[in-house]
Amino acid sequence: MIAMASIAELNSGHAPTWCPGCVLPGSFIQKNPSVEKIENIKTGDMVLSSDGKYHRVTEVFAHRHEGKMYRIRSKCLGEVTLTDEHPVLSVERKHAKMHNKEFELKWVRADKLKKGDYVAYPILKEEENLEEIELPDLKKGMDRKSKPFPGKVSVDKDFLLLCGYYLAEGHVHAREVAFTFNSREQQFAEDVRKAAEKVFGLPATSKTRQVKNIIEVFISSSQLARHFEGWFGTGAAKKKIPRFLMLLPKEKQKWLIRGMWRGDGWVGKGRANYKTVSRTLAEQLKVLLIRNQIVPTISVNKAYGMHKEAYSIQVMSRRDLTVLSNILGVEIEMRKAGKPPSSILLTEFVLTPIRAIETFNYNGIVHNMEVADVHSYVGENAVLHNCGDFGILISLKGALAKLDIPPEDTVVVSGVGCGSKLPHFIKTYGFEGIHGRSLPPATGIHLVNNRLTVIAVGGDGDGYGIGMGHFIHTMRRNLNFTYIVQDNEIYGLTTGQTSPTTRKGTKTKSTPRGSIAQEVRPLMMSLAAGATFVARGFAGDVPHLTDLIAQGITHRGISHIDVLQPCVTWRKDLPYSAYQEKVYKLEEESHDTTDFDAAMKKAMETERWPIGVFYKIQKPIYTDEIPFISDSPLVAHDILNVDISKYIEEFE
Repeated sequence: MIAMASIAELNSGHAPTWCPGCVLPGSFIQKNPSVEKIENIKTGDMVLSSDGKYHRVTEVFAHRHEGKMYRIRSKCLGEVTLTDEHPVLSVERKHAKMHNKEFELKWVRADKLKKGDYVAYPILKEEENLEEIELPDLKKGMDRKSKPFPGKVSVDKDFLLLCGYYLAEGHVHAREVAFTFNSREQQFAEDVRKAAEKVFGLPATSKTRQVKNIIEVFISSSQLARHFEGWFGTGAAKKKIPRFLMLLPKEKQKWLIRGMWRGDGWVGKGRANYKTVSRTLAEQLKVLLIRNQIVPTISVNKAYGMHKEAYSIQVMSRRDLTVLSNILGVEIEMRKAGKPPSSILLTEFVLTPIRAIETFNYNGIVHNMEVADVHSYVGENAVLHNCGDFGILISLKGALAKLDIPPEDTVVVSGVGCGSKLPHFIKTYGFEGIHGRSLPPATGIHLVNNRLTVIAVGGDGDGYGIGMGHFIHTMRRNLNFTYIVQDNEIYGLTTGQTSPTTRKGTKTKSTPRGSIAQEVRPLMMSLAAGATFVARGFAGDVPHLTDLIAQGITHRGISHIDVLQPCVTWRKDLPYSAYQEKVYKLEEESHDTTDFDAAMKKAMETERWPIGVFYKIQKPIYTDEIPFISDSPLVAHDILNVDISKYIEEFE
């Protein structure tokens, strides 16, 4: 007997080979608490999303892409390189030389963006205010001479200033923490000495090296050295800010920023600059500055000679320098007022204008992911939509895991088609039949072994087209299994022809002047045919769809779940934004799921698109009327001693 499966354990080992919109390897993604190249992101990682909070990665994808790539460079924050279909959260620029008066955020394909349009970057909203931090005992066997070390310390001004100094000028050497300052920075060295004594109760010593023109400060403590290595990394190129400091309130973080800037930054007339060789630290400081309403300009200083590649975080506008001046506690001489900043600060986002769009041909691996709840993640300079195409796959896995249904007790049945590769990607039993005919084998499997959880899947093209006859009769029989239809209103596999659910008037390859046929309304048909569980989901809302599928599976009777699934390749007139604007949840409007007339009325809506359970009632199921299998499945019957000779004789 196989144990109950988690979502990860339901992965079949085979991955989808196509994804609408992907990102070039090497692209940096904002994680909690650092940054990571997209190819190194794993399921379970937490990434920054469009709402300014961190959300869990539920799936990661990689496939080969051959075609055009778009490198989107914006002012201030950097660049991202995408396939043409990848949606980017952006605002259309109304005037080339003037900022918009209104800013309407929309998901726009990379190939539809224009120079000057604004791309959105979220302001970090997640916050955890720590008053104290526990310090576990890290003493080792050889630490017999270790000085007394506190079990916890206050996360206050002195602690944060010391952390800032360490990120800029500190390192761990053997069993001590060392700081190196210019000889003119005597006050900073004194700050470190006082903070070490006040925060950790540890004495610090200093040494001036006249030849090198430096002051060194040493705190001798093997435990402090190990804690600092764990928090801040080892080596200048791997410096990072730990999670508990990234999420502190802004009022506290200013002391961290002040210490960092004193060590590795400078302030001049109309400009302030911070430089580091750590890419992670540069990206983290960018996030903290944006959180404090400062939009920095990030530039890369290429390696030369003995110098490593470095990252400059510059602050130049009067708006931003005024805020930075308060954080650093110094007066900054401003230049004469000139043009307004190129960036726009909104309540939840920073908008930066696109300065250049480059295209190039590419043949190689690209990456994408699915992110829980808000379905987006943050690149170097913009919010990117997550994959989206596999929301149904992830939701089905989530429902099976939620219900603790063993994989060996589950069968997923499909017909040949674009969405019907699903049985290949989930570790259960699977059956792939012919186009439009997933319901007949699903019926047969259910009747032979009604102990199995049977799930039939298909698309709007096969299920509501050539498979319509099977659909109607399966609904009226009230068989006890679930039918999930991936409804993108187009024939995607054959590159964009009108399907049964394509709305009247829609222009496609097969209807260049617009479809003249009235579209099929599948929920009305399943209701009229007698289905006892009728629902609609949205592939872009994985938690909601997961719950719908779980409800459908546990319902005793036929469950029909039509899933709205954007096709960003062949239905450019139906982008994600259209679904997000029109979709609403029935449960939020007190819909009565036992009212047939109310369900039919909701199924007829076209201006808004309801999702949720339309109709749910209990009636006897098909196998209740077959005594031979109502109590025990056919496969459990003993047929070894059945004499069929008299039936054979009739044909002799």
